[in-house]
Amino acid sequence: MSKNSDTIKNIFPGPEISWKRNVLIGLGIFLVLAILADTGALVYHSFYDGKIFPGVYVGQHSLGGMTEQQAKDFIENFNNKITKESLDLNFSTATTSNTKTQSKNFKFSVVSTDDSSVEMIRINSDSSAAKLMSVGRTGTFWQQIWQPLYFRFISSRKVPVDVVMDDKFITSLQNYMAAFSEQPSNANIKITNLMPLEYTVVPERYGVVFDYDRLKNDLQSNLSSLSLTPIEIYRKDFRPEVLTGDLEPLFSKLPNILNYGDLGLNFIDPQTKGRRDWSIGPTLYTDWLEVRREKGDLVFALSKEKVVAYLETIRPYIDIPVQNTRYVLEGNKVKEFQGSQSGISLNLDNTYNSLDSLFRERNFAPVEVAKTVTVSVDTIKPNATASPDVNNLDEMQVLGVGYSTFKDSHTNRIKNIANAVKRLDGILIKPGEEFSANKYAGPYTSEEGFLPEMVIKGNKIIPEIGGGMCQIGTTLFRMAMNSGMPISERRNHSLVVGYYADPVNGNPGTDATLYEPSVDFKFINDTGGYLLLQTAIDYTKQQLVFTLWGKSDGRSGSYTHPKVTKWIPSGEPQQVIVSDLKPGETKCQNAFRGAVASFTYTRFTSTSEKIDRVFDSYYRPLPKICMVGASASTSSTPIGEVAAP
Repeated sequence: MSKNSDTIKNIFPGPEISWKRNVLIGLGIFLVLAILADTGALVYHSFYDGKIFPGVYVGQHSLGGMTEQQAKDFIENFNNKITKESLDLNFSTATTSNTKTQSKNFKFSVVSTDDSSVEMIRINSDSSAAKLMSVGRTGTFWQQIWQPLYFRFISSRKVPVDVVMDDKFITSLQNYMAAFSEQPSNANIKITNLMPLEYTVVPERYGVVFDYDRLKNDLQSNLSSLSLTPIEIYRKDFRPEVLTGDLEPLFSKLPNILNYGDLGLNFIDPQTKGRRDWSIGPTLYTDWLEVRREKGDLVFALSKEKVVAYLETIRPYIDIPVQNTRYVLEGNKVKEFQGSQSGISLNLDNTYNSLDSLFRERNFAPVEVAKTVTVSVDTIKPNATASPDVNNLDEMQVLGVGYSTFKDSHTNRIKNIANAVKRLDGILIKPGEEFSANKYAGPYTSEEGFLPEMVIKGNKIIPEIGGGMCQIGTTLFRMAMNSGMPISERRNHSLVVGYYADPVNGNPGTDATLYEPSVDFKFINDTGGYLLLQTAIDYTKQQLVFTLWGKSDGRSGSYTHPKVTKWIPSGEPQQVIVSDLKPGETKCQNAFRGAVASFTYTRFTSTSEKIDRVFDSYYRPLPKICMVGASASTSSTPIGEVAAP
């Protein structure tokens, strides 16, 4: 019985053996099919090598089978079509006097009126064609195998192309649509007189504006699918948030708002550390007033449009263009040097928001309120560097910058300063050299182009050839300290002169006088490499900016803003009898109060050694001195001697 059973099992295998065999057969069939499918997919890939896969669309346009260049040409043809046919735009109009709505259709050119070669809207054919080529060729290995087949046989893939839209397009469209807009406004209070305080109420105005943000999005959507379907410009009916009847509670608040006085703006140049201040009085900012609703309450605020217009007027004193390295070397002097330097640009939005926020605090009657806002700026990085050249000047970087202002200088003084600036610009300072200001800027003679200007001599301020050179010495002194250079010679002025006040706190102490040949300013180049001195004069800002370039060895330098420990009164006015004036004629020079000031110069060497040096300065007082022409009835006093008052 058992033998027969075994024979039957051999002829007719049991369920377990049959199941395993079926699984193996199924796996074999699946493996064969997978190999065939993968082989087919690879053949499919190979067939479309260098071409866009079928099933890839841009909008309703099939670009499958095109090469990258053919796709570029296809997109460029669409760009040409936009330029030739322009864009179809529709909008509806209705006036406040006539609620009847009319529909208008017009074509708007994408070519700038300022330059016919500039298109304000276009498709980037290079990036778009590359994007289309990449479809089905990214992701994992298996994704790259199956995606192309999926796009062709199951579901196509729509790819948006890259639209480049210049802001000029919307600006141009807004200018065109201005004739169909009715500019809305809230009710407002307009001040007509400050003393006594008088004002009028400006009623609210309903209006119609157009939704340009939505238009921009619709344009982006249409063009990204290569469609020129007409686009609707939607209206936004504006209902004022502030009505005339809402203003009455604000009338009593207005005097308190104005009692806080001026608004202030200040700017500290991040490169030169020079400070500039602007004071905005009520006569100006009352024209900026607007009533605004915030969290249900009405407050006095500042009009963004008017504040931004004002900020644009001070932009020239703030902006510094970005620059990339370029230079020409002639002998031992660099001509036309321009180092790589970041630029600075006034940030209008941030500055306005800060100023508006400061002003709105006045609505809540604080005991003390801030009055000054620091101007906000953006830093713009250079986007290119120079190629290598002699002396490795392209490797140089800014070691330090010095700044001073010559505001309100006389013509001859400015010409003398400009002459010295030109003579110093591009100087190469050798390794180990002791730089001398008089050596490179001088001699201060008429033969070298210098003119007579006021200088301090004893108790007199008289014209002398080369006056104004102390502006040069002071700027070099600040530059050398900010660069971490050892100072070998420096002398302060004998009087407190406004030209040389510290650019941040306005105190005396960071000046350096020059008087050829005995008084000089010097520093030592101990960097082991060449230094380059670059000088610049800005007539708009009325300032000097001197920059020292070199290959950094890790050193740094800075100085504290000077402190005045004692102010010395100028003393009683004095009189000098002179013979070179007409009898009774009087000429006076201003009084100068004296001061004792000091500051600390800190530098870190290339080995990180910290060296502090205190610079003390004494400025003598000088009373008001009037020179009076001698007459027959007065006893003559020798010129320069001081008579009793």
